[in-house]
Amino acid sequence: MKLSVFSRWLISITILTISLVSPIFSEESILAPKASLSLLLDVQQLSSGRLVAVGERGHILVSDDQGMTWQQKQVPTRSVLTALDFYDDKWGVAVGYEQTILITKDAGETWTLNHYRKDSVDNPALFDVEFVSLQKIITVGSYGLYLQSNDGGDQWRERQVASLADIYEGFSHFYGIAVQPNSKILYLVGEKYVAAETADGDEISTGLLAISQDNGDSWTKLTSPYDGSFFGVNVATNNEVFAYGLKGNLYRSANQGTSWQKIDLNTNSGLHDLEFVDDNQWYLVGTSGTLLNSKGESIKPREDLKGRAALVALDKEYLLIVGEGGVERVSTQVE
Repeated sequence: MKLSVFSRWLISITILTISLVSPIFSEESILAPKASLSLLLDVQQLSSGRLVAVGERGHILVSDDQGMTWQQKQVPTRSVLTALDFYDDKWGVAVGYEQTILITKDAGETWTLNHYRKDSVDNPALFDVEFVSLQKIITVGSYGLYLQSNDGGDQWRERQVASLADIYEGFSHFYGIAVQPNSKILYLVGEKYVAAETADGDEISTGLLAISQDNGDSWTKLTSPYDGSFFGVNVATNNEVFAYGLKGNLYRSANQGTSWQKIDLNTNSGLHDLEFVDDNQWYLVGTSGTLLNSKGESIKPREDLKGRAALVALDKEYLLIVGEGGVERVSTQVE
């Protein structure tokens, strides 16, 4: 099967020519009239109601009318931006390819480039980011890339987390990280890794699931319920953990990952984001235009099969989705 642009972004990384020193410098983004129709990979809604979306070519867009209209902001990068997180209505962070890290302190109006490694062959991309506190931010990415800031994003330190390595001391891609509110617990998921060898020398791989009980200072691998990759992880308000990945695999844990329950969805699509409306109602998006509700029902799949990357619930009636087709407002009603 020929992979879509979105699938190639998620599964493969472009290897760049190595350079020992890369200054913090990048070209300004180009304001594009059709930016809201371009590849967008993450979206968040602030408590003020403002929506912020990020994607290809350094595109950052904001909407103050529930996604009806969008305004692109010029930012100091043209790198693909893959994820963002906000601590509050003002302070946010966006990350992406070439280890790009942008900080905003005015709700996405302006952004500063605080980290950039254009020619890193070993760790070319960041895939997810989370505020642990206002000062502590963690972002993760390709081949075990793990960066941490302890000063609100001004300075970044790369960590090699040995407890997340495979048996050869190598690392798979880290795709997602999530903070359990009002606790010191974090979860991390990623590409499958080699966990063991048989007596005959055959490799045994499993999906990467990990937990931290101390705000990310240390990590412990969890036993994975399947041997494939996980693309994301979310924590509900009741502290149940949802991990999702390839071929429609979705698992739920009510005991901090000690055991997992498979949720059957009747889909083979890769799953890329989950949004809670409440503890019993949620929506999932993924490849091939997939949109599912917590009953496993398909809602308005895209006829063009363009991948859906992320979503937010505007209310109980409408979702705001971003992906290969840009921005969509979609009704939650099943036709």
